[in-house]
Amino acid sequence: MRIEFLTQDDPLYVLPFFDEFVRHHGTEFEISHVALCPTMGSRSRTRMVRELTQLYGLPGFVRLSTRLVLAKILGTLRKKPGAPRYVTLSQLCRSYGIPIEHIGNPNAPAFVESVRLRAPDVLVSVACPYILKEPLLTIALKGAINIHHAPLPRYKGMMPTFWQLFHREKTVGLTIHYMGAKIDEGEALLQEEQAIEPGESLDHLIQRSKRHGAHCMAEVLCQIRDGNAKRCPLDHAKGSYFTFPTAEEIREFRRRGYRAI
Repeated sequence: MRIEFLTQDDPLYVLPFFDEFVRHHGTEFEISHVALCPTMGSRSRTRMVRELTQLYGLPGFVRLSTRLVLAKILGTLRKKPGAPRYVTLSQLCRSYGIPIEHIGNPNAPAFVESVRLRAPDVLVSVACPYILKEPLLTIALKGAINIHHAPLPRYKGMMPTFWQLFHREKTVGLTIHYMGAKIDEGEALLQEEQAIEPGESLDHLIQRSKRHGAHCMAEVLCQIRDGNAKRCPLDHAKGSYFTFPTAEEIREFRRRGYRAI
């Protein structure tokens, strides 16, 4: 079964998903293409820096920035399949011979046509920072699916892991679902949850849940391939939608004893 991934160029929180998926499940499917959108999509760089500095604090933002700079430098090195560590998604894909491409908006007609020509069986969104539109969503023969790291229809929208911590949840959820015209809607294919470890930072929880999500995605893709996927309608009338937290919500997050990094 041919799979095409849509994601973003993020070595911090997206790479752990793909590292886990390719290492453990890369031979179960044909990964025909990986498309990398700009980090956080069309969000301005100035706004992104301001928001991340608020969330992580200046020392935390410096730590993240250092990790990003090192990833950019070390990511140019060539590594063999099965190397102990990869620092960028491009480096990982090159090592395993997976076609990878940097793109802009995936809804652009030229990119949609390129997907049509590649004819994937399943289109998979992993933290893709754009709302995907119908011309793209209807190409794959077996559908377009998304992984969202929260229980849907609760916690739709941005920063779902942050909001689950903010509301003092004991577990962090995960939903893999078919994609429709509206964000975080469509029938669910799998829902799971993981316990949140005492004192766990947002940074650690996101990375850990991404790795877990890779195995969940492989499970769902096997079900789709074998024709036994179970579709579960969700009651979106009971849903909640969240955006990037405000400065006051970030301060409250810290007052509740949580830390971003």
